[in-house]
Amino acid sequence: MEALGGSPPLDVTTAAVPAGTAGPRGFDFLIGRWTVKHRRLKARLAGCREWTEFPGTLDVRPILHGLGNVDENVLDDPAGPYLATSLRVFDRITGLWSIYWVDGRSEGIDKPVVGSFSGTVGQFYNDDVLGGRPIRVRFTYRDLGPDRACWDQAFSPDMGRSWEVNWTMDFARGGA
Repeated sequence: MEALGGSPPLDVTTAAVPAGTAGPRGFDFLIGRWTVKHRRLKARLAGCREWTEFPGTLDVRPILHGLGNVDENVLDDPAGPYLATSLRVFDRITGLWSIYWVDGRSEGIDKPVVGSFSGTVGQFYNDDVLGGRPIRVRFTYRDLGPDRACWDQAFSPDMGRSWEVNWTMDFARGGA
């Protein structure tokens, strides 16, 4: 995810996050080493249908006695390889996860997406800004298993009435 600029923090008491949670063990499926197939839309919220594909790796380790995890992403983007990190932290009070993204190409840390799991699907949201206009951001984790998982990022220009998926990652266990 690119740094999208600042906007007021998401109010999790009024956010449209799905009911249900896998609790503090929700991201255990992600611990370990993965190879990743990235697909990214060339332009976001612009009617673009052209995708760029590239490989990567992901190494995830637990922190805080299982209340979170941190990863290192190696993205072999054709525009130039780079490193990024995700930090996932579970809040025992709200029962929600916060996912923070730190991109090695930019300064700072992105606003977290916040949400939970319902069964084997996790959805996480925030409100942000892209190109000077407000958008809604959604991360979805699905097809969770011991050897594979999928993630996608979608943006909504109309606060959740419609969505454009603009980045997908297919994870396969293992890696070089």
